[in-house]
Amino acid sequence: GFTTLSEKLDPRVLSDVLNVYLTPMTQIVFKNKGTLDKYIGDAVMAFFGAPIAYPDHAYYACHCALESLIELQKIQTQLKKYGDIQIDIGIGINTSDVSVGNMGSDIVRNYTVMGDGVNLAARLEGINKEYGTRIIISEFTFEEVKTQFLCRSIDLVKVKGKLNPVKIYELVAFL
Repeated sequence: GFTTLSEKLDPRVLSDVLNVYLTPMTQIVFKNKGTLDKYIGDAVMAFFGAPIAYPDHAYYACHCALESLIELQKIQTQLKKYGDIQIDIGIGINTSDVSVGNMGSDIVRNYTVMGDGVNLAARLEGINKEYGTRIIISEFTFEEVKTQFLCRSIDLVKVKGKLNPVKIYELVAFL
């Protein structure tokens, strides 16, 4: 709903609203050993396990996602001072080998991640609306965290750009 939100708010108010939302969400990413990649409107793109590799990056990504939902409730209260503003989030998490580093052109480069695994995470984020969920994880992430979090099997999906279907799970709670 970021487009609708940005259309109805004065640009200065929109900036204030985004700061109220993005600041704590970014702090949660950092607290969970994540790397902030970029903001895309009201979306936060982050990755875990780089630039310093650590074996439990899937755990931290899932922990971050659940903490973000808890924090969102507090943010919603703060946003009431700006009027009838609701920010909701959908999160997609996938565990995969990806390319990480300074990428871009000869003129401008950004430290980022790229690859099929990143694309799958983005697709999972997008299908939350179809399933009425907030956090969807891939079967690959599930295998890494199934003893640490409560997850619910959802479906086997074929997302755009993938030849083979992927089993997906809803990340529900901490165990």
